[in-house]
Amino acid sequence: MTVVTVGSFRSGGTTTLALTLASAVERLGTEVLLVDAARRPDLSHWSERPGCPKGIGVARVTKPSQLEDVVHLGRRSRRFVVIDAGVCEGMLAEAAAVSTMAIIPVRFSPLSASAAAETEAMLREAPTERQPRRRALVATGITSIPSRIARRVERDLASCRSFRLPAGLGLRAAFEAPFLAGGTIYNLTDDDAPGLSSARQDAAAVLSELEMFGLRRPEKRDDARKRALPSEWLRPQHAASAGVYQFA
Repeated sequence: MTVVTVGSFRSGGTTTLALTLASAVERLGTEVLLVDAARRPDLSHWSERPGCPKGIGVARVTKPSQLEDVVHLGRRSRRFVVIDAGVCEGMLAEAAAVSTMAIIPVRFSPLSASAAAETEAMLREAPTERQPRRRALVATGITSIPSRIARRVERDLASCRSFRLPAGLGLRAAFEAPFLAGGTIYNLTDDDAPGLSSARQDAAAVLSELEMFGLRRPEKRDDARKRALPSEWLRPQHAASAGVYQFA
């Protein structure tokens, strides 16, 4: 199965983009393993809220050395794996090394563009055997900005050799709503957050563009072929029964 890393130095938006991508893939009928490797365990907390789809499993890791084993287990269970690597360089480098695609979120600000350019350079200059096969820049929090700021952002991104996705995620409260109300943009209602229809269109456009860029289209679940999570992947005794898988 495909393994995707989402991350960028000193820049937000990785967790929202990772959850949005995982939600869009799960909606197609594919089991997803969402790896929470960022400093703040926001995805882990989200998974404990009502409305978390049965098709999305969340694994919390805190050390780069844990990623290879987690990804291996996700593949064994025939799951599409999305890693939220956050902003830590070590975690980002290791996540990219075990992924088929790295996605770098970038907001329309000089700080975010600079962080994205640094992240892209780090991934590009890594040893060949530790590079993901594809790298893409994805705009998040799209909103109008002054032309002088736009020129600065464009200048900062000019050095990037990664593919710049034509589609992106707009600045919409709907993308943040799942972290407060639980669930995803696909099972929340207009009473939970405004702009859900537009958010779903954004998510569909991003997934479609990623597929054209080379993201393997997920297969639909088939109960006859569906595999349970590996027997060694059991929650420890100290973990909450409804919590996420922990790797010590």
